[in-house]
Amino acid sequence: MATITSAEQLGQRIIDLNIVDESQLQSVWSELGTRNVSLTDFQQELLRRNLLTNYQLDRLRRDLRTGFFYGDYKVLYNVGSGTFARVFRTTHQITGELFAVKVLRNRFSNPKAHPQNPETIEFFHREGKLGSTLVHPNIVRIHEVVSKAVTHYLVMDFIEGRNLREFHRVRRRFDPIEAASIMEGIVSGLSYAFQKGITHRDLKMSNVIVSSEGKPKLVDFGLAGWNSSLSEERVVTQRTIDYAGLERATGVRRDDTRSDIFFSGCILYQLLTGFPPLSETSDRVQRLSKSRYQDIKPIRELMPDISPALAMILNKAIDFDPQRRYQTPGDMLIDLKLALKRAKRESNLEAVESKTPATDQEGIGEDGQPRRIMVVESDGKMQDVFRRLFKKNGYRVLVSSDPNRALERFFDNPNAADVMLFSSAAIGQSAVEVFNRFGQEIVTRDVPAVLLLGQQHHDWESEAKLGERRAVAKMPIKPRRLREVVRNVTPRQVKP
Repeated sequence: MATITSAEQLGQRIIDLNIVDESQLQSVWSELGTRNVSLTDFQQELLRRNLLTNYQLDRLRRDLRTGFFYGDYKVLYNVGSGTFARVFRTTHQITGELFAVKVLRNRFSNPKAHPQNPETIEFFHREGKLGSTLVHPNIVRIHEVVSKAVTHYLVMDFIEGRNLREFHRVRRRFDPIEAASIMEGIVSGLSYAFQKGITHRDLKMSNVIVSSEGKPKLVDFGLAGWNSSLSEERVVTQRTIDYAGLERATGVRRDDTRSDIFFSGCILYQLLTGFPPLSETSDRVQRLSKSRYQDIKPIRELMPDISPALAMILNKAIDFDPQRRYQTPGDMLIDLKLALKRAKRESNLEAVESKTPATDQEGIGEDGQPRRIMVVESDGKMQDVFRRLFKKNGYRVLVSSDPNRALERFFDNPNAADVMLFSSAAIGQSAVEVFNRFGQEIVTRDVPAVLLLGQQHHDWESEAKLGERRAVAKMPIKPRRLREVVRNVTPRQVKP
């Protein structure tokens, strides 16, 4: 395969691979005015127009001709990689809708390559078939299960966000109300699945996706109700060992919903304390040890001030004796809802909301609904700073770590947000570039936007294209001043 060395070679390659069509490419040539341009300039123009992504460009540079499409779905980015599969952000070629496509890794996808591969493929298919039957706000929907030769993939809803494990690495400890709210969503999804006769059997932080709006969604029901003749030892080797250790220690069957309840309690424990309740070890014998599930440090030793209601829920969920645990996710969900209501009342949140007219809050639009502010920031700690700052002032906060993806969301939905905040501190020059593009693209030029320059980036102010709805702020900056800059670019009347 020939290495691409010129703009015309790249143009021909992307036509051959059907990444763009000839009319789109001709539009690029017309904009450039000539085909005698540098490869770099041509690449930048393709990226600017969203005709190519950096992921696609990287594969083209490496002379790769596959991995750009899975059926009708064009791959835009790799958004996650695990032991068994990779997950890609894709767009449907006909409808333009965004989807996530989960693709079984090559080393597992050929049933003849390894004795265990047929079983791994069966696991993968089972995950897809089960997921396609589950339609719930707290479960990631699976739309298609596809097998073509040695290629196996699932088509799922694309969720803008990150998994709870990544979220926890940044946050460490969560406010009790926020932790309980996340757990309410998790248990709601478990309860719905339980009512359909399905348990999860692999519940852990990495299998909970938290959307940019803060809603938890369950993924990966691959081990649910597994009844194959495949030995338990092989199942444990391939997937989670923690469920096997708990179930052996307590003498319950493999699909007992109370095991899901135990591990949901483990997640709540870690969100509240910042520490996992089960000792972490890679040693198989220690992970299967009965004492590992019995010797959990009491929550009150780590959080003496935890509310009695939340402590009761947690202790009941992780009780070693399955008879003393919640018997169904629905039982746990009822107590979580009551505890959340009580916690909000005790913190006076409900009283404050009832006494404060919506129009007195700066983040509330004239339609009485929260303005949606999309914060583009890749540093997790700063994301949380912005989230807290704007949320407590009435805004609905959306977060994106990639400025180009943030822009793409407006092509999918022109009303994706009411105001934008681009922070260059961790993202760098691309924050400035996309901020300027927001003022040029038809779908975004009327969207108010603020560019927040990091301390080392003040010189970039001259590159920013400003206007009535475009402004620059510089760090360090006081929270009140940043909110003022956002208010100044935001019109009083916002789109519903």
